[in-house]
Amino acid sequence: MIFPGRDKNRGSALELADIHCHILPGVDDGSRSMEQSRRMLDIAWENGIRILIATPHYMPEGRHPSPETLGGLLEALREYACLRQYDMEIYGGNEIYYHQEAPELLEAGKILPLAGSRYVLVEFSPADDARYIRNALTDLQSAGYEPILAHVERYMSLCEKNCDRVGELREMGALVQVNAASIEGRMGAAAKRTAQRLLGRQWVDFVATDAHSDGSRSHAIGDCVRILRRKYPAQYAERVLGGNAREIILGTDRAARG
Repeated sequence: MIFPGRDKNRGSALELADIHCHILPGVDDGSRSMEQSRRMLDIAWENGIRILIATPHYMPEGRHPSPETLGGLLEALREYACLRQYDMEIYGGNEIYYHQEAPELLEAGKILPLAGSRYVLVEFSPADDARYIRNALTDLQSAGYEPILAHVERYMSLCEKNCDRVGELREMGALVQVNAASIEGRMGAAAKRTAQRLLGRQWVDFVATDAHSDGSRSHAIGDCVRILRRKYPAQYAERVLGGNAREIILGTDRAARG
């Protein structure tokens, strides 16, 4: 694991983090309104999530709200959290559908890394070739970013043959995120088997909700948390549920302090 040991003065085994969700209203296929976003935030709080990174899609062919627009929506969510007395940290970023211009747009500030860090959440088509994915992650690393591969269990070319290609990507420094719904079995038997295989090898760095609504694709992560704490080593479960995300935030804080 590339992260250093956790700061024992920050967080606990109960501090859950969600680094991948579509809670900002009206900017992608996630929340449709600020009212729905508030309900999503309520669910996140009720499920023990204390660090939340909103990651609207950045698609090369889609519309792209400016970072300033996204910042205003984030601030509105923070104000609601304050009103409800939720002790929750809320940050921004993008889920980047990889394309050749992505590193340049990141440098220009038009695409957002996670929480102002050098970590970027990146996705691909489920049918993309393993070599293409590997080359794309290498391009991001060459530009100085730390790629996190979103919902890796979806990529057929990586998850065949016991997921060995996922291990190869981690060896080159890429990080791996799996959706909670896949671990719970709500995305089908194949996704569940893949998630279990990756977790068994400890090749998952982050578990996230990929929440899109306050309904069937919400921040309700309780069943997943119980599975992880029952089936996997406690220290590993804590890292993938929140500890590793905390290290992203701590790293950003350290960089700001120089």
